[in-house]
Amino acid sequence: MADTLRVALILETSGGGSGRHLLDLARGLLARGHDVTVIWAPGRAQQDFVDALHAVEGLKTVTVEMARAVGPGDVKSLRALQKVLQCLMPFDILHGHSSKAGALIRLLPRSIPGARIYTPHAFRTMDPGLGQPHRLIYGIIERVLAARATRIIAVSQAEADHASAVLGIAANRLSLVVNGVSLSPDATREAARQAIGLSDQELAVGFIGRLEDQKDPLRFLRGIALAAKRVSHLKAIVIGDGPLRAEAEALAEGSNVHFMGWQDGPRLMPGLDIFCMTSRYEAMPYTLLEAIHGGVPIIMTAVGGANETVLEGVSGHVLPLDCGDQDLGEALVSLARDEARRKSFSSASRHLARSRTIDAMVDDTISIYIDAIAPVSVEAI
Repeated sequence: MADTLRVALILETSGGGSGRHLLDLARGLLARGHDVTVIWAPGRAQQDFVDALHAVEGLKTVTVEMARAVGPGDVKSLRALQKVLQCLMPFDILHGHSSKAGALIRLLPRSIPGARIYTPHAFRTMDPGLGQPHRLIYGIIERVLAARATRIIAVSQAEADHASAVLGIAANRLSLVVNGVSLSPDATREAARQAIGLSDQELAVGFIGRLEDQKDPLRFLRGIALAAKRVSHLKAIVIGDGPLRAEAEALAEGSNVHFMGWQDGPRLMPGLDIFCMTSRYEAMPYTLLEAIHGGVPIIMTAVGGANETVLEGVSGHVLPLDCGDQDLGEALVSLARDEARRKSFSSASRHLARSRTIDAMVDDTISIYIDAIAPVSVEAI
């Protein structure tokens, strides 16, 4: 095996957490001397992802049209991807990120060389709001295509457990590589609070993410409304945008909630006193990792990433997935009134953050790549 790996990273979503993961992985692979090509779909590409992608020195990029939904257009996308790979091959690794790219790389004919690696970034079937017919369809697709994957990488233990217990994916096809982050040295508490516009007296509780059903920002705002009645200096900070923005602003009208739209979340995270995540489902959200790196106490629902990131009562609070507004409000009030506990949570989170780095994520992924292309010994057959 050559020391330099030729890796194709394929992505349809082109943004969000999966886009960020791909960019971190691409930069890390390049820094370690590997050859990297990113094949991405422009249809849903976020501009910040596109700008960052084009700024990576030494990275080769190619666009292929892919649609989010399953449909007849997937045949055209598969042919286009096959054509691109035939022009650029051989690759040692074909690594599909999220469901669409993951499905396409596994449907490629075996004449296209390269180990098929798939990172779901949260299986669609992890969504508790998914109807039974769709859950059945997506589950069948994942089970059938799992047999065509060299390795499936889960980004949290919850995702790995779901793959095994719910989807029935064999353990020998599963690996666990937890996401990692690094905060900029200038991401300080003082600079962040100044950028947000917080006074020394205000206690800031932050929500960072897309304003959509999956993230459940309305539950966050209802919990904040209850807590604010008992903690007068509490201020809610909402960083993000999305289809629920208007409804969220209407719900928060007249209360001490600051909607900031999309901002540099990692830079502002250290300015928060509490980070609150009310998602319905996740794999391993980057905001959670940014919170531990920023030393911000966490209150979150029991979604993917909780087990690896928050130890109940030691580094934060994990609430039941279906927790009500009153439960969330009580947890916020309790932590807001207990400065000593917040400091203790912060210290525990910073300690854990030392092992949740981009370098660790890249190195663990490379180990999987090397194992995936290693020849099978006669003794192992």
